[in-house]
Amino acid sequence: MAKRSGQFNDVTVKILSLLITLLLAAMIGSQIYTYINDRHDTQEAVLCTINEDISFEGIIVRNEKQMTYSGSGVIKYSYPDGSKVSAGSTVAQVYDSYDDVLAEEKLASLDEQIALLQKAQNPGTTDYVQPESINRRIDEQYKKILACSAEGDLSDLPSIKNDMSLIMNIYNIISGRSDNYNSRITQLQNEKYKLGSSARVKSEITAPENGYFVSYCDGYEDRLNKDNIEQLSQQDIEDIINGAQSAADSVPSGCIGKMFDDYTALITGVINSDPRVVNDASLRLMLDSSSTVYDVKVVSVRSAGESGKDIVVLSCDTLDDAMVSRRIRGMQLIFDEYSGIKVPRSAIRFRDDQKGVYVILGQDITFKKIDVIYEGDDYVISKNTSDEEYLLLYDQILLEPVSEQDVQKNETDVSSDTR
Repeated sequence: MAKRSGQFNDVTVKILSLLITLLLAAMIGSQIYTYINDRHDTQEAVLCTINEDISFEGIIVRNEKQMTYSGSGVIKYSYPDGSKVSAGSTVAQVYDSYDDVLAEEKLASLDEQIALLQKAQNPGTTDYVQPESINRRIDEQYKKILACSAEGDLSDLPSIKNDMSLIMNIYNIISGRSDNYNSRITQLQNEKYKLGSSARVKSEITAPENGYFVSYCDGYEDRLNKDNIEQLSQQDIEDIINGAQSAADSVPSGCIGKMFDDYTALITGVINSDPRVVNDASLRLMLDSSSTVYDVKVVSVRSAGESGKDIVVLSCDTLDDAMVSRRIRGMQLIFDEYSGIKVPRSAIRFRDDQKGVYVILGQDITFKKIDVIYEGDDYVISKNTSDEEYLLLYDQILLEPVSEQDVQKNETDVSSDTR
């Protein structure tokens, strides 16, 4: 009996194993059949940012006059480029050597240090200052330094450094760490006395008239002006851009800068034809290597002769270092930026007059609305939202046509599941 029972158990195990194997094979086969016969053409919903800026090479034009100096020596300029100066003011000083220039800069630095120390120990400054307010001001200066570093703009660092030195010196006085700075002031005054006899200004260059001064010439001062800018052809503009270096090589000897009497500049360039660029339109402009956005106005726009190209003339009323540092700059006309979910036009469907798309999740097909904020040639951008009724980020957009039967079947299955 024991032997028959063992044989019976072996047969049972073999039958159960066979049944399990057949069941697994059927399940896998079913999954493969479903995958092969129920595959859908889909595209994942991803974020897209559109900024249809117009990039071009621009030429900055003003009515400019070259300034020359016929003597010899080393020139040190008195003002940053683009500064407004009055007739007779000193725009540059001439020294015999670079050593004299360095000595003059050292004298200016010593004067600045002496003035800061004298102010820091002045009773009128220290008697009414509390340590708490000093600490706040120190924190403010540190934040300014960090901001300059983050923005990559170090132009304000010298003034921040001076402010920080003054605050720290005041703190040392009111906290009792230092009684005064008399010995340090005396030391600096002695250094100044020794340098005073070695630094000599050879001559000065003055502004011939009221206006704005720039410390370089590029050879186009006599060729370009606001009166002839409208006559420039596409070929003229391209020749100026391509010939910038040869023009600079032709600058006359002794040219030390230029003057212009109006801060308004005209900008011209060749752009791709665009219906947004029309006469009198107010636009925004950026220069390469600058984060400043300039307000500009379209003075004129005309066909360049080449198909799809226009010559545009813009007017800009902002004058800063970036606007005078170079005549020819890479530029962008800035338009609105659109950010949202990119949707192929071929996937857009209508349901009850509502524009949307079908998305698929597993075997479920669902209609989701879209909120179009931008339309391209073969796609649109839908607003990115968390509303489940609308297309969401990473949804699988169904690209193929969807029959009403598929949708009704899906909705019936969903209703059954909820019951």
